[in-house]
Amino acid sequence: MRKKLLSDAHRANIDVTKNHLEARTTLTAGLFLFYAFSPLPSNFLFIAYGLTGLPLLRVALPFFVGRLASYGFFIAGGAAAGRHFEIESMVPGAYAAAWFIGTQLLILEALYCFTRVDWTVLFNCHKLVWLPRTAPASVR
Repeated sequence: MRKKLLSDAHRANIDVTKNHLEARTTLTAGLFLFYAFSPLPSNFLFIAYGLTGLPLLRVALPFFVGRLASYGFFIAGGAAAGRHFEIESMVPGAYAAAWFIGTQLLILEALYCFTRVDWTVLFNCHKLVWLPRTAPASVR
């Protein structure tokens, strides 16, 4: 899938991230565990990780453990807040739809930026530089 979606330059760029993630397996698992405790959607995170071509088990297990614990906390906390503030009287889903759409658009943009950042320059020189725009090999 990487060959169809990304140009050679973008694949080489993402391979820099892949090498950093491979060298720091504990940090990678820890970051996925930390992210699992956030209410943010995970689909784009796993798409970005999938673009690296690394094994899924390295991050799936800590993410699953984190989401299992965080969902329990969010369910209990939401139920307690609902009882305390009488949220049932509010229009259901009035705020959830805007939140969902907003976060999906924001994270989709972040995924696009993930493929455009020059990771070599960022890791070595600590400067944010964008890769030039090139079409994937299958489009040319």
